[in-house]
Amino acid sequence: MQESLQEFWSRRSVRFVLVGGLTTFANILLISVFVKYLDLNTPLLRSLGNAFATEICLLLSFFCYRQFVWQVKSFHWNKVLRYELPIYHLSVASILVLRILLLFPLLDWLGVHHALNTLIGIVLGAASSYALSDKFVFDLRSRSK
Repeated sequence: MQESLQEFWSRRSVRFVLVGGLTTFANILLISVFVKYLDLNTPLLRSLGNAFATEICLLLSFFCYRQFVWQVKSFHWNKVLRYELPIYHLSVASILVLRILLLFPLLDWLGVHHALNTLIGIVLGAASSYALSDKFVFDLRSRSK
């Protein structure tokens, strides 16, 4: 029983979902704190607060994914700042743009309820993010050669 539980937690996909859930919670908490304590009382200020909260959590998720999900042992600031982090940002941004500009409007046009539409976008976005991060950001296969 303990071995199967240990095997379950050792799966990269399980760690990915766990870290994603925690950083999503952190994002929601951070925007709530920004709105309440920084008195973001206009739509523009709340949007800016959301952008800052999202960026902070994007950076947090990058380092958490790097260390806990892909378990990249080497750490070189030059490589992280010039290669991994920009590619991670680009991959996440491209997924968000596709969700916002293509997937959500298409599913909305097809009559899918907005809550289900959002959930579908989150699941497809997470799967895409996992695949892109695995192949292009934290590709451990190319590092072992």
